[in-house]
Amino acid sequence: MALFEPSPYEVLGLARDAGPDELDAALEAALEAAAGRDVTVERVEAAARVLRDPVRRLELDVQHLPPPEPVDEAAELLAPLLDAELPFPERAEVTAGDLTAVHRRELAADFAELPPPPAGFPGVPERFQADASVLPPFEPPR
Repeated sequence: MALFEPSPYEVLGLARDAGPDELDAALEAALEAAAGRDVTVERVEAAARVLRDPVRRLELDVQHLPPPEPVDEAAELLAPLLDAELPFPERAEVTAGDLTAVHRRELAADFAELPPPPAGFPGVPERFQADASVLPPFEPPR
């Protein structure tokens, strides 16, 4: 048993851009040659039905796109880019003391007191002030 089913194009020996006349000629040739191959007459006729129906043929073409053409000149095309020096800026060496100073500044910013609101700022209305009334009832264990 084959690992995959041949496409209708392969069964009839057709190119993907074959027209109706080429399809008819390939169908006749495939029916004559079907006896000597492992392709049955039913499979040849089914392949021709698929390729004659424009909707089914389009579905087949979309589902089985041809693989991309290999680019043998890729190395030659990319050679100027591969040979060019990469533009990495020069950076000063970072020491452990520098990292500690940055970490301390970040901690100080995280735990800094908020500045007082500017003059004239209305503040938070009383009804939105945080208090214990928003918490669920709680009885401490005895």
